[in-house]
Amino acid sequence: MNPFFYSDITVYGFHGCKISTKNKILSGTTTFNASTNAYDWLGFGVYFWENDLQRAFDWAAELHGREAAVIGAKINLGNCFDISNSYAKDILRLSFNELLQEWRTMYLPIPTNKTHPRGKGNPEDLILRYLDKIVIENAMELLSKQQPDIIYDSVRAPFQEGFPVYPGSAFREHDHIHLCVRNPDLLTELFDPDF
Repeated sequence: MNPFFYSDITVYGFHGCKISTKNKILSGTTTFNASTNAYDWLGFGVYFWENDLQRAFDWAAELHGREAAVIGAKINLGNCFDISNSYAKDILRLSFNELLQEWRTMYLPIPTNKTHPRGKGNPEDLILRYLDKIVIENAMELLSKQQPDIIYDSVRAPFQEGFPVYPGSAFREHDHIHLCVRNPDLLTELFDPDF
């Protein structure tokens, strides 16, 4: 049995990109490219901000300036590795411990998450997730051995990011739920969101 109950649920996600990329994807002349950066937050896949059009646009504007755009998607999460779930955190812990043993045996340095290279934002955010990506990808391999009949189509996680919304607040200005879609067949409908 799949320990995740947040499966086969449909959500809306928003993907920040350039206008030219948006036009090509929506016209069907190209498809999304999966992100393969060493610092990706949730591993290999296509990234979306769950139910947050404005955050997707702000992120795109920071990267692409006046060329910023957003694509909306209706996403069936399929078998979702949901990191807000206790089981997922247990798997991540096992994954890290396995990797730690390997790194120590091979005398390799332990990768670390790092702050923004230009000092932007809250330094506590550690937005370059080198360690987390490796741990998540290893967790996917562990799960494929433990549960060969289940393929995880997406990874989902809540994140705190940015500075407090108001003094003394536990809410941060860029808190969000991030989705990493590993199986592009889950993108059941693409659209041009209204601004």
